[in-house]
Formats: sequence, C-alpha cells, structure tokens
Amino acid sequence: MSRSRTIRGRDGQDGTVEYSGERWVQRLRDGEMPKRWPFLLGLAIVTVAGGTGVVFSITHLDALLHSDARRPFALPLFSVILLVLGPVAAVLSRMRGRSDRRILARIRRHGTTPRFHLPVVRRGEYTLDDFPEPRPEMWTVDAAGLHAWSPERETPVFDLAWSAVHSVELASAEVRGQRVDTGIWIITEDVGRFTVQPRPAIGRPFGASATKIHIVMQVLRSLRRELGSQQDAGRPGRTRTER
Repeated sequence: MSRSRTIRGRDGQDGTVEYSGERWVQRLRDGEMPKRWPFLLGLAIVTVAGGTGVVFSITHLDALLHSDARRPFALPLFSVILLVLGPVAAVLSRMRGRSDRRILARIRRHGTTPRFHLPVVRRGEYTLDDFPEPRPEMWTVDAAGLHAWSPERETPVFDLAWSAVHSVELASAEVRGQRVDTGIWIITEDVGRFTVQPRPAIGRPFGASATKIHIVMQVLRSLRRELGSQQDAGRPGRTRTER
C-alpha cells in the first residue's frame, strides 16, 4: 500500500514522496548495498527446486513420453531453467556487487554527498544506446543535478544540471499486448531525452519491477522540485567529450 514518507538527505533537507515500501529506497538514498545472504538463500531455494524437478523428470521419463498432456515437457524445461538460473544469478550478482563497490568508492573520493543513488542496467532490452562507452551503471543526485558513473572512470561520464532537466517521465513498452513501465525518461532542454532502466538495489544485476520504477520516478521528481528550485543558475548538460 502506498504511504507518504520523507526521504531525508544528510544535509537535513526533505523531499516528500509517496512510495510503497521503505528500506530499499533508504538504501539507495544512503548508497548502501543490501545483505547478500537473503538473495543467495532465495537463489539456493530456486536451484534446489530446479534440481528436484529435473530428478523427478528423469525418474518419470517414460510417463512423460506417453503423457496425453498438451505440453508434457513443460515441467522438465522449467526445471532446467530454474537449475541454471540460480548459479548464473549468483555469479552475476557477485560481479555486479564488485562493480558497484568500485563506483561507490569513486563517488566518495570525488567528495560529493549524493542525496540519492540510482543503479541502472547498463545494457538490456529496454535500454537505449544514448551514451558512448563507458556507459553509466549508476547515477547520483545532488544539489547540482544528475551525474552518471561508470566503474571504468574516476569522474562522472556525464553531468546534467537541474536547469537542463525539463521533466522526468515513465518509459513504457508493449509487452505481450500490454503497456508495461520499463524505465524512466529524462527529458532535457539541450541534449534531448534519454532513458534509464533502474535496478532495485546497489549490487543487484537485474532491472526493477514496474512498481519500483514508478517509485523511483516519484523520488526523482520530488528531488527535482526541491533541489532544482534551489539552483539559481545551472550549467547545461554535457558529455565527457565536451569537457
């Protein structure tokens, strides 16, 4: 259920938004990574379930071959997917965690105090090739604007002042005949628009659900209203090639 909560920055200022849940948003605010063991425990359960399904399919192979079911091999196929998904997700999570830790270390060395951290999917079905390499894997939000970070560079690969941000909107796509929220459009005055596909937590490799995407959009809008109004005169967005 949606509830009104206050996202309080380290400087004591507030940005009030409505969102479902609490802790994951607070972790993004503070730049914290969630504990890995609940995630790994879930993957272990998925892997065991997949393995159990595979064993069941092998021991009942004759029954499956002579089954009158419309899709007799759906269970074996699904079991194999689960069996593979667990280890693959664990490896991806470890790689993503190492990469995000490098980014967080560089943000701290940069000397800024972000009001919000936004990890994003670097490449995917719903991301656009808006940025040259190295592409952003995390954005930070502060009084100056938005800053895109990559583990391959010590400084932001892209800076966007609040004065250059026209609006923040939901990005959607057609999925199985329905419109589904897949990301967030950042619409700017000078450099056009680009989309980001949020991840729900720092260190997690997969994209956020439609509900969490909507919540992140609300957070960004709230911070834009608060911080953008405090900025007397901003500089236009620029890419790393224009520095």
